[in-house]
Amino acid sequence: MISRKGWIPAILLVLSLVLIAGCTGPAEKTVKAGDNVTVDYIGWFDNGTIFDTSIASVAQDAGIYHPLKDYTPLSFIASSGSMISGFDNATMGMKIGESKNVTLSPAEAYGEYDPEMIIPVNMTDLTSQNITPYVNQTLYVGYTGQQVRVHSIPNNTTVLIDVNHPMAGKTLNFQITVRDIQPGNV
Repeated sequence: MISRKGWIPAILLVLSLVLIAGCTGPAEKTVKAGDNVTVDYIGWFDNGTIFDTSIASVAQDAGIYHPLKDYTPLSFIASSGSMISGFDNATMGMKIGESKNVTLSPAEAYGEYDPEMIIPVNMTDLTSQNITPYVNQTLYVGYTGQQVRVHSIPNNTTVLIDVNHPMAGKTLNFQITVRDIQPGNV
């Protein structure tokens, strides 16, 4: 039989074993659809050129640092459609602190390059907005600020604008590190 003094350590031992056995610590959470996920990432092309990152020191080392960019971890709702599908899918099932390298085909990223998305625009539509177009010029369209590129200027009245996403047709590589997972409202 255990004395009264012996009961307290025995109860504490049993409670601690129950808590340890039944608890899921933060490092054991895994990304599920609807969760608010926070990640750090580095994106690079197959040739090794880094095109984007959430980490300032990596951007500086790669020569792509921009002082107006907010170099903080990226947050998004898993499976909400707010991220490119391959990136979103890659985070599913990851745990806090886990890192993963993934290669995304164009279909998993920004789609295949479509030559039919090169559209003619009247030169006057641009010059009336004080834009003097030149080949490879990047323009930002409308309220969304969508990026388009001047593909060519075949004559004095027409400008061909490429409305493909700038990353269309490209294979993208990412290193993804999950920093936080907050359960979604299910």
